[in-house]
Amino acid sequence: MVTPESVRWLAEAITPLTSKFGDRLSLFRDGERVQWTFEGQAAIVELRSEGALEATFVDRPTVDAVSGTAAYAVYRNLGLGYALTAEGCRRMVSDMVDFFSGVREPRFAFVDARATTKRH
Repeated sequence: MVTPESVRWLAEAITPLTSKFGDRLSLFRDGERVQWTFEGQAAIVELRSEGALEATFVDRPTVDAVSGTAAYAVYRNLGLGYALTAEGCRRMVSDMVDFFSGVREPRFAFVDARATTKRH
């Protein structure tokens, strides 16, 4: 449930993300899904029915060495998602800052590679 208190701590949790990336960061919301994009990378966050947040991290498109086609790598955090709490949101934003800053394995687990024509 969204409360004035949860809105306050979510806004506070997002501060490191907006401070570091500023106007190069874009935000798109569609229902229970929010997507932050930074220089071709994305963090897609979805609210699950049990109240947890699940984040999928999508890297910039690159050329796949095997097929020679454009593809992007998909990652997830190594935890079990994020609780919809002040601490869970701080952890999620910390992961987003790291991902947008270039951190990948071992902090994130590679889960898939997809052709760019099927992105998001």
